[in-house]
Amino acid sequence: MNNDMETQIKIISLAKCLHGFGLVDLKQLLSVSSKALWKAGEDVFFEGDSGRNMYIICAGKISIWRKSAGQCLSLASLSVGESFGEMALVDAGKRSAGAKAVEDTLALCISFDRLHEAPAAASILYRNIARALAERLTIANNVIVFQSQTGAELPPLDTIGKNHRAKRSA
Repeated sequence: MNNDMETQIKIISLAKCLHGFGLVDLKQLLSVSSKALWKAGEDVFFEGDSGRNMYIICAGKISIWRKSAGQCLSLASLSVGESFGEMALVDAGKRSAGAKAVEDTLALCISFDRLHEAPAAASILYRNIARALAERLTIANNVIVFQSQTGAELPPLDTIGKNHRAKRSA
């Protein structure tokens, strides 16, 4: 195994989304993945874009944001070992948030279109993504409960997660 691959394996093995991967699984995943590079300030993707890739940060930092009332609201600041864009592997819908490189960033790009070529690695990755999404849902539920307990006005539950842009009259 060459030195570059060993370094990549060491870095990505720290990623929470790769918990439970063995060396063979990591090698399989690397064989169907590619490298992604962004300069500081460069957009990775925008909220509403279609996408079928997720990313694991190997170096640098990424900001995750969403528009609210016409302004960008920071949702998370991610660094080495963290992943983003996981929903693209699960749901072919539009990106629910945008991502921007805070500093020069190197990431492992995992494509839905190639992941099936590494079935053992895909199985473990999907299990870990399901766990991460369950954690995020629990957090979101706790935020909703907290807001209701503090008297914040909540939108009707059937509208949460839907596009709230005002329709323009013709």
